[in-house]
Amino acid sequence: MISFNNLGNLGRLANQMFQYASLKGIARNRGYEFSIPPKTVFGTRDPMVNTDVMNIYNVFKLDTKNKVGLIPNKILSERMHTFDKELFENCPDNIDIFGYYQTHKYFEHIEDEIRDDFKFNDELIDLCQSFISQNFVYRDVISLHVRRGDYVSNPNHPTQSMEYYQRALEMLPDLPVIVFSDDPEWCNKQELFSSDRFSISEGNTTDADLCLMSMCWYHVMANSSLSWWGAWLAKSKKVIAPKNWFGGDCVNKSVDDMEFANWSWL
Repeated sequence: MISFNNLGNLGRLANQMFQYASLKGIARNRGYEFSIPPKTVFGTRDPMVNTDVMNIYNVFKLDTKNKVGLIPNKILSERMHTFDKELFENCPDNIDIFGYYQTHKYFEHIEDEIRDDFKFNDELIDLCQSFISQNFVYRDVISLHVRRGDYVSNPNHPTQSMEYYQRALEMLPDLPVIVFSDDPEWCNKQELFSSDRFSISEGNTTDADLCLMSMCWYHVMANSSLSWWGAWLAKSKKVIAPKNWFGGDCVNKSVDDMEFANWSWL
């Protein structure tokens, strides 16, 4: 059995999704069972994680029967932020993996299972479907994500320019746009978003924004794991994503491990 005992203590919701999906994907590929921490200790060591709401237990309909516990395995840390083929193909048993594992290549072979795991809770689905149906034609909406927050001062994760968003929108149909951001006040001041075409999501929790993103046919992504999951869950008709996902001191700035056939990189 392989485990991820630090799941919930190493990043927020979208990070947890990559970690859970990759753990399960590696386990399936190697023929192992897998284990995640019980809800009672989930996220208790990371002050950035809201343990009451913002975790995979409370957001999704996870089937965790016989898959919960803290296993005293030897820790095996992630060696790189790109796909580790050696780990995927030869991961030893009785290991506790540790890292971010932000590529679908660890779980693309069990995509249907992961989509089942990441079905939103009914209450959240009802809330978001009601908002979409009252304000837009079914799914004919563009999700546009602006990631700021700690990115503003982090050279390894550059913020995207308004020119990027302008060019991305020119590649998509002329449809209504929902702007999702951790800094809606800043977005409200941008001329590009000032017309009636744009609605800025304000006051929503991260899980609600992610659920709304998953109900849009088109996506303009930021270099963000939340953007990535929003587009992936939606099975989008077209996605525009930024090439400058990484910056600064990152040794490998390639986005090859994140690409899909209908995603365009700008």
